Amino acid sequence: MSLWEVVSRIGVPLIVVVGTAFLVLGAFTDPPDSFSWPRGWQWAWTGLWLMAAGEAAFGTDRQWFERAWKGTAALLVAVACAVAVWRHRRWRRRVERTGGEPGR
Repeated sequence: MSLWEVVSRIGVPLIVVVGTAFLVLGAFTDPPDSFSWPRGWQWAWTGLWLMAAGEAAFGTDRQWFERAWKGTAALLVAVACAVAVWRHRRWRRRVERTGGEPGR
C-alpha cells in the first residue's frame, strides 16, 4: 500500500472525525449568544452532512470503514448542531425572562 493510499484511507477520515469532535466541543463551550443560523452558501454544509449520512446509511457499495467514519462524522455534526440550538434557545428564554435584550 502506497503512502498516498494510507493517507487517503486513514489520514483524511481521522482528520474529519477529530475535526467534528472539536465541533461538538465548541458547541458545549462557546457562548450561546454567538450562535447564528446558516445563511447563503453556508447551507451547503447541510448538503454535505446529508450526503455523508446517506452514504453511511445506504452506501452498500462502500467499505465498512468508510461507512463507519462518515456515519460517525455525520452523527457528531448532528449532535453539535442540536446542542448549539438547544443552548441558544435556552439562553434566549432566560434573557427574555429577565427582561434583557438578547444582543445580536
